[in-house]
Amino acid sequence: MSLEVLLIPLGIAAYGAWRESRSTDLCEKCQTTRLTDQRLLVEAVAALGAVHVEEAEGRVTGAVGANTFTFQRVGEVFLGRIDGAADDVTTAFLAHLEARVGSIVQARNVDLIRERAAQMGLNLVSEVAADGSVQLVFEENPA
Repeated sequence: MSLEVLLIPLGIAAYGAWRESRSTDLCEKCQTTRLTDQRLLVEAVAALGAVHVEEAEGRVTGAVGANTFTFQRVGEVFLGRIDGAADDVTTAFLAHLEARVGSIVQARNVDLIRERAAQMGLNLVSEVAADGSVQLVFEENPA
């Protein structure tokens, strides 16, 4: 057996391990989110009042209030943290972020349903309750 046959797979495995360790080192003390879409992440942190938001492929940083934050894509999801803060501060921030993401996605879906209803000849009336839920009522367009 040739030495090359052994060294090539070992080299590929070592390179893959190095890349993975490098990406997780960039986000030490980060917590997992359910976010996979970087654009949605940026829109949500902006909706929370973030400033100085900077993007790179798979990485988002910025400031909200007196704190800075970091998000790093590891695998398919983003990990996030409030830089230099306790874990409970990061957990609370991520809970607010995911709630904001939910409201953004909900608003997008209502707009999409409104467009489709208009294509079908219906008017969509939406009412937002105090708890943030949406009740959708369709009315037939007069002929």
